[in-house]
Amino acid sequence: MITSAGSRHGNKKRIGFAKRMVLFIAVAAGITAVMNYLYFDDTDEFSRHMMHEFYEQAENIDRLYLGSSHVFCDINPSILDEINGKNNFNMASGTQQLITSYYLLKEADRRHELERVYVDVYYGCCVAGLGNMHDYHMIPYSWIVLDQMKPSLNKLSYMLDLSEPRYYYLTLFPYMRYKEQIFDKEHIVRVVTAKQSEIWKKYEYRHPMMVEGIEHVMQNGEKGFMLYDGTVETGGFYDTVSEAPVEENPMTPEALDYLVKIVQYCEENGIPLTLLSCPVADFQLMEAGGYDNYVSQITGLADKYGVAYYDFNLCKSEYLDLSDKNCWFDKGHLNTAGAEKYTRFLGEFLLAKEAGEDAYEDCFYVSYEEKIHAAKDTIYGVQVTAAENPSQYFTDVSAKDVNLYSVYVIRPVTNVPDDEIDICVSILEENGTKDVIAPEVIREEKGAYVIFPADAHGTMRVEVKLRSVEKASNYADVAF
Repeated sequence: MITSAGSRHGNKKRIGFAKRMVLFIAVAAGITAVMNYLYFDDTDEFSRHMMHEFYEQAENIDRLYLGSSHVFCDINPSILDEINGKNNFNMASGTQQLITSYYLLKEADRRHELERVYVDVYYGCCVAGLGNMHDYHMIPYSWIVLDQMKPSLNKLSYMLDLSEPRYYYLTLFPYMRYKEQIFDKEHIVRVVTAKQSEIWKKYEYRHPMMVEGIEHVMQNGEKGFMLYDGTVETGGFYDTVSEAPVEENPMTPEALDYLVKIVQYCEENGIPLTLLSCPVADFQLMEAGGYDNYVSQITGLADKYGVAYYDFNLCKSEYLDLSDKNCWFDKGHLNTAGAEKYTRFLGEFLLAKEAGEDAYEDCFYVSYEEKIHAAKDTIYGVQVTAAENPSQYFTDVSAKDVNLYSVYVIRPVTNVPDDEIDICVSILEENGTKDVIAPEVIREEKGAYVIFPADAHGTMRVEVKLRSVEKASNYADVAF
């Protein structure tokens, strides 16, 4: 009798403890939900729409496309549906690193019978910086997707794999990333107001962009595709920052590790895998330089692991011509019209490859250098940057007086020699303390530079043109 009574008492204690634990978990979950609603800001995140659309897919996804924004801007699954007769889905996300591609692949495979998988291996996500995906500063690029994934063992694996244990709390509790905004009423009001909109409630995406005074709206299309009809500015491509060149064997060990994991996963599960490099504007690749270092490494890896790889930056213009700047909305992304052009070619190309046809055997150049060498004389754009070390541009000014001047370096991005290009600088607007006159353009081996008084401010127009033509083909309006 004593044993039975003790047993009942023990059971009551355990039940009471279990009830308290359930209550504690419920209260903690409730507090977390409220805090996330108040502070966690995903109101302008395209992945929220994409992941919701993925989970709502009733029809089997036959062909899956993974990668960064170059994929969700460039590849229109609805057009591919028409071409290959399959259900294509674009599971790309902004700055998607290969660790994200790997876990999204697993997420899609556990819900669908995947027939084929295509992974875009954009070099910017595989080299130093984004390629160091476990670095604390790179973790937010994974949160973009993790925050929108439904609970599963796959999601838990991704969370534990992403970072050191000391950062787990930031992944588990998104509102903890907003400690600096804890008493920021404006932040709370902005987030809550946006979450009360019909756009957020319906998992839609709307992001307005102003281009030369005209509003264009980035918005969700179908099957993970983003619609955007904006174009680059009238003067063409330009940049005000310097791009670091692509070094030899640039892939980080972490990027390589997850590329191998993707290859092995597809192999073990009998899923044909194809690696792609979606096109970016020649301005971007020429501006940075060294792209063939990446081409060489990724081609070697594809050969080593027996995986098909197609780099559409090497595509010949008679097959795919994206040289018209109206195909682009910036140097890395096609607009909707450009995406249609690329997607139709991609669809027909992949279909022919699957059928073993040789219609596109001569489609690609061997290297990017070969492509640029074969191209007609072109100015792809212009780079205008503030000199990091102005003193190197002065020979007769004392060190203490160098700070009285600002130097801007002009670099035409082109495939023709510098002595065949004219560079002109004029003043569109002045806001400084001195009258600003058009500066002298001082030529050097790879472009030119101009000098302004340090207290002069305004907007200059930098025009570049081939000497063989009459009118400037490219210009940039840059603040100084």
